Order: sequence, then structure tokens, then C-alpha cells
Amino acid sequence: MTARILIAEGSATSRISLKVRLSGACYDVLTAAAAEDLQSQLRQGRPDLILLGPGFTGLPLADVFQMVSVERPRAPVLVLADGHRRVEALEAGAAAVLDPRVAEQMLLARVRGLLRDAEAEDAPDFALAEDAGAFGHAPSGNVVLVADQPGRAQRWRHILQPRLNCRFAISSPDETLSAAAQGDGADLYIIAADIDRKGDGLRLLSELRSRNGSKEAGFAVLVAPEREELCAIALDLGAGEVLPLDPAEDNNAEIAALALRNQLDRKRRADGRREEMKRNIAWAMSDPLTGLHNRRYALPRLAEIARSAMKRQGGFAVMALDLDRFKTINDNFGHAAGDAVLCDIAHRVEAIVSNHGLTARLGGEEFLVVLPHATETEAFHMAEQIRRRVETQPTLLPPISGGGEVQATLSIGVAFEQAPFCISRPDILAEIALERADRAMMAAKSLGRNRVLMAPTQPVW
Repeated sequence: MTARILIAEGSATSRISLKVRLSGACYDVLTAAAAEDLQSQLRQGRPDLILLGPGFTGLPLADVFQMVSVERPRAPVLVLADGHRRVEALEAGAAAVLDPRVAEQMLLARVRGLLRDAEAEDAPDFALAEDAGAFGHAPSGNVVLVADQPGRAQRWRHILQPRLNCRFAISSPDETLSAAAQGDGADLYIIAADIDRKGDGLRLLSELRSRNGSKEAGFAVLVAPEREELCAIALDLGAGEVLPLDPAEDNNAEIAALALRNQLDRKRRADGRREEMKRNIAWAMSDPLTGLHNRRYALPRLAEIARSAMKRQGGFAVMALDLDRFKTINDNFGHAAGDAVLCDIAHRVEAIVSNHGLTARLGGEEFLVVLPHATETEAFHMAEQIRRRVETQPTLLPPISGGGEVQATLSIGVAFEQAPFCISRPDILAEIALERADRAMMAAKSLGRNRVLMAPTQPVW
């Protein structure tokens, strides 16, 4: 789908020029000449990126960003500005600033980079357009400087340290790659485009972007004035920011600090999204009471184990475990006591199975254990160990249930599947194995409960 860009520019000449340049790159372009146009296009056009030109003077910058944060909170704002207005734009929440005379190659590279970052950030409650208050305190983090000269790296550290709440380290390319390979990556890398040879900083950027220990970091590339053609290349390689090699000119230090805060903040938001995704996946695949895997995870995993056994022509075992007379516990002591028993039994089973196989709660008082590599004898002995551990250790009840303790027992059915298999589909084999284990468990209950029963051996046809 073609990205939609809204150009907010008061000058008709500049507005048309920008539209021609972006339309030529196959973007869907909207325009706004005044404040009312801007609000209307934000609401109706739903742009993916806003390009704010130097001639848009109908509103103060802070008001423009406030409007964007309300109407299109996840759309980045790229500002064309020079002088002090660059600092003002970054403080207001601009994702990036460019000189109004920017070359087309650099403009398009910056647009591509911002759209790429915005797509990665397209999740609820994470907004690129922020009000000025968001920059009151810089995000903390680890920053690695890789420059062409030790003196230049030290100057950057001296300039940035008072402005960013970060730990700074000066490193060589080899040291940087080695640390990333060992999992000791930085939150932000500031790399000179040319270090020992021309373009080797960009090669370092590419290496770091491809490695697990550093690929999620923020990246800024320092480019000398005579090497300006590298700016667009750096952005396309994944740099989030390009900065002048020498920070001492004009207000470069303040602009650099604000731009790097943007990178650190984006990294923090991305880390938060990844952690949230991991939690959501864990919750979706886990039983909320016991913490074991749930049915949604366990049954597909059982099919995978069956597939692996068929491929290697080996065997696997399935246990169906069910608490005996669990309803009596709930009726006599209450549901809080029943929950305590379920959690206690789940922890005991998990402790015994450990990394030998899969433990899951299928629902109610029913549990599942799958042993991918166990023999029939090993599976039986482990089931007996689980049964005895439950039988010999009563569960302490919570105060809400009146305290005390309750004794529980388990009935366990064990099915062992071994090559040659009479079933050719692993999902069917898994289903049959679980059914056989379940029938054996029910038979154990009918024989008096609190026992382990092996399912009859499958006939080989």
C-alpha cells in the first residue's frame, strides 16, 4: 500500500515543488496551506507522515504538534527548518529536521526511514508525535562512540554527557562487534561514516544491524561535509539519524542531543513493545492459575513431538493425569482450597518432569505430560514418581479456606507410541496417543484411583 504524505506549506511554489518530488517517488501526496486545511487533511486524509515546510506559519510549532498528536498520534513529523527553528522543532516533538534546501536524494531517504520506523512503531499507546514535556528528561541508556579519531569521540562524549542521561563508551569497530556478539550491545551507536577507510563506518553499521546483540539498537552516523552523499546511504542502511562529523559548529550540539534523545526514546518504546508482545504470547499459551502451558499450546506441541518421533523412527510417551475426587475438595473446603491444590500439584509435576518433556493443564483437574524421548519403562517410573509425590505430601490450604491441609491423589494413564507407526499423519497419531492415555487414566479410576495404568500396546498392522 502506497504511503500517504501530507505537505503543510504556506508557499504555493514550495508546496508544489515538494509535491512533485514526492509524487515522483510514487507517494500519495496531500497538501495543506493553512491551519484549517491541516486539521481537515489530518482527519480525512489520514496521512502516514507529515512534512512541515518552512512557510507554514499559520500556527506556532507547539500548536501544530498538539494537533498532530490528537488527530494522527503515530504519524511522524518531518520538519524543514534552519537556524534556531531546528532546535524548536525537535523540542516540540519532530521526528527529524532537514535543511529547507535539502537534496532530493536525502529528502526521500529520510522519508523512507521515518516511514519504516513508524511502521515498526504502529502499536496502540505508542506515539511518535509528542509534546514538549516528553523531552524534560532524556532517556537513560548505554551509548557507544566509534569515531575516526579518539579526540573526536572524546569531544562528542564531552558535549553529549551533560545533555543525555547516559553512560558513554569509546570503542573500536572490532571491540564493538565483539561486544555485540557476546550479547553486550548498546542502546545507541554513534558511528563515523569513515573510520580507518572510506565507508567502513557504514559497513560497521550494516554488521551491527544484522546481529542479534545489536540489531534493536538506535544508530546515528557522523558524516563529514565533503561526504554528504553518504547521508542518504546511511539512512537506507538503517541509521535513525545522520549528524555532522564536527559537533562544534553553530548549534549542532543541541540539535544532536535532541535528535539522539529521539533515538533513545524510540529504542525504549520498541523494547517496551517487544516485552509486551512476549508477555501476551506467554499469557495466550499459559494457564493463568498454575502457570503451566495450556491446551492451546500443548496439543499442537504434542503433534510436533509425534512428527519428530515418526521422522526419527523412535518413540514417545503421553500421560493423562486427573485429580481424584477433586469436587469433594471444592465442596468441603471451597474453591480457594481447590485452586491451592491445583497449583501445588502442578508445581510438583513440573518439578519432576522438568526439562524431560512437556507439562500442561488441559482444563479443570486434568493435566498432560508428554515425554518425547522416554522409553515405556522410563515413562511408567516417572508417572509412579509423580503419583507418590502427590500421595505422600498433603497440600497446605490458604488462610481464606481456614488453613490446615488436604490430601490429594492422582490417577494416571500412560500411552507409549513406538515405531513402526500404523498412522501416517502426526496430528492423528498425537490424537490417538492422548485418547489412549485418557482411556488408561479412566480405567485407573475405575480400579480404585490413585494408581498408574499403562495403555495396552498398539497392534502393528
